[in-house]
Amino acid sequence: MRLTNKLIANKYIDMLNKNYSEFTNTAEKVASQRKFLSVSEDPAAAMRAFQIRKSLFRNQVYKTNLEEVQGRLDEAENTISIINDICKDAKVQIMQGINGTSDEAVRRTVANLLRTYQTSIMNAANATFSGDYIFGGNTNDVVPFSTDASGRLLYKGQPVDTGTFADEPRFIDIGVGLTIAGGAVSADTAMDSSFSGAELLGTGVDANGLSNNLFNLLGDIADKLEAGDMGDIDRYVEKFNELADRIRMNYVSIGEKSNFISYFLDRLSNQKLAESKRQTELEVLTIDEGAILYSERELAYDACLQIGAKILQPSLLDYLK
Repeated sequence: MRLTNKLIANKYIDMLNKNYSEFTNTAEKVASQRKFLSVSEDPAAAMRAFQIRKSLFRNQVYKTNLEEVQGRLDEAENTISIINDICKDAKVQIMQGINGTSDEAVRRTVANLLRTYQTSIMNAANATFSGDYIFGGNTNDVVPFSTDASGRLLYKGQPVDTGTFADEPRFIDIGVGLTIAGGAVSADTAMDSSFSGAELLGTGVDANGLSNNLFNLLGDIADKLEAGDMGDIDRYVEKFNELADRIRMNYVSIGEKSNFISYFLDRLSNQKLAESKRQTELEVLTIDEGAILYSERELAYDACLQIGAKILQPSLLDYLK
C-alpha cells in the first residue's frame, strides 16, 4: 500500500491534535491542582472521592448540629446557674422570715422578696437562644411558662401542679448511625437536644399536698408568711430545700452533656482530618507531580512538532516564501 503525502499529513495532524489536547488538559490540571478533571479519566478514584466528599458533608452537618446544641447547653447552664443563685438567696430570706424574732413587717418584706424571686425564676426559665425557647421541650416557638389569674404557674398552658406532662425528646443525628424503630428514633442512636421546663422546675404535688414546683412553692411560702401561718412552715422549708437540691443536680447533669458533646466534636474533627487527607491523596495534584507531568506532556508535544518538520514534504507555497 502506497502512503501518499496527504495520508501522512492527515494522520500526523490527528496525532498532533491529540497531543495538543493532552498537553492543554495537563496544563489545566496543573493550574487547578487536580489529578483528574472528569470521572471518565479515573472512575475508581472518582467514586472513592465522591464517597469521601459525601462523608465530609455529613461530618459538617453533624458538627453544626452539635455546636448548636452546645450553644443551647451553655445558655441552659447559665439559666440554671441563675435559678440556683436565686434559690440560695431565697433560702436565706426564708430562714429570716420564719425566725421566731421576726415580726409581721419582716415577714411581709420577705414574702414580697419571694414573689420577686418567683418572677425572676419564670423569666430565667423563659430564656431564648437564637430565637428559640431553651426550656420549651420538643417545641421552641412557644413561651414555656406563664401564670394563671391566681398567680399559679402554667407550662405550655397546663397547670404544673395538676397537668399531665410526658417526656419531650427532640433528637438530632450526631453521626453514630441514627435508626428509627416503630416510627420513633432509637434513643441510643441520636442525641436528645431538648430541655424540659416542666422537668426543671417540677410538676405535681407530693403525698402531703405540697407543690413539687419551685415557683409555686415559693408562692405558697410567701402566702404563709403574709398570713402569719407558721404552724407547719417547717414542712414547706424542707420541701423547698429538696427542690433547690434538684436544681443543683440539674446543673451537674448539664456538665455531663457538655462532656458528651465535646467528645463527639473531637471525634468528628479527627474523622474530618483523616478523610481530608485521603481526599487530598485522591484528588489533589501536588506541585512536584504537576511539574513532572507538565514537563512530560510539553516534551511530547515539542517532539511531535519536530517530527512533523521531518516527515511532511514541503509544498510549492513553501518555496514561494
